[in-house]
Amino acid sequence: MLAVLTILAVAMTDLIRLTKAHVSARAVQFVQLGWWLAVIFAAAIWVRPEAWVGAVAAIVAAAWYFGAERMDRPKQADDSAPSTSELYAWTAVALVVVIAGFAWLDVVVLQSFVPAGLMWLALALFLTQTSNRITRAVLLLSGRGADEAPAAPGSIPASRLKGGRVIGPLERIFIMVLTVVGAYHVVAALMAAKGIVRFPEISAEAKRDDAPAEVGSKAEEFLVGSLASWGLAGGAGLLAWMFV
Repeated sequence: MLAVLTILAVAMTDLIRLTKAHVSARAVQFVQLGWWLAVIFAAAIWVRPEAWVGAVAAIVAAAWYFGAERMDRPKQADDSAPSTSELYAWTAVALVVVIAGFAWLDVVVLQSFVPAGLMWLALALFLTQTSNRITRAVLLLSGRGADEAPAAPGSIPASRLKGGRVIGPLERIFIMVLTVVGAYHVVAALMAAKGIVRFPEISAEAKRDDAPAEVGSKAEEFLVGSLASWGLAGGAGLLAWMFV
């Protein structure tokens, strides 16, 4: 229950943060605080005897939120220290490690029961906005700077295809479900189809004469981003298989 509740708390935290474009930052913070308190009280009432898991999940979600808040802060020109985007990238890695550790605790130590509906809801939400952020963090760690192009909060930076914000989550959810049901050949076909669709764009980028320094960057970006996204989907499928 600890891993699933943490995943749900983090996923909803990222989805609530999307409303920042329409309401004030102070209002978003109040809503976030209300959500974290709701997680704590709901776990205290319905999760027995591990009522403390709600507090742990809320703490992880709050830490993730405040770490992500610093993601969009630009690096100063005279600042030689690592940018806030790079620090955010490492918090994403830490989040994945924490969730994996919580899943191990659930299965080996706590042996707690997880409602199937809650698990699927948490994983589906996690594979949307939160997974977009983690994929972005992996791209930042691979050397793609956050200042290369402006990006909306939560989007993958410098993305020319805005539909990727929707296609990516749908792709991850499909892969998770297909992994759970054992349709690995369909997963392989989906991955191959994605490569075929993106091949013309990658080839056109490699043939450009006006930016020879960028040759290969599009292919590398596609490979790193796809592997990170597929890894998250596969991890979610493994988690679902463990709790089913």
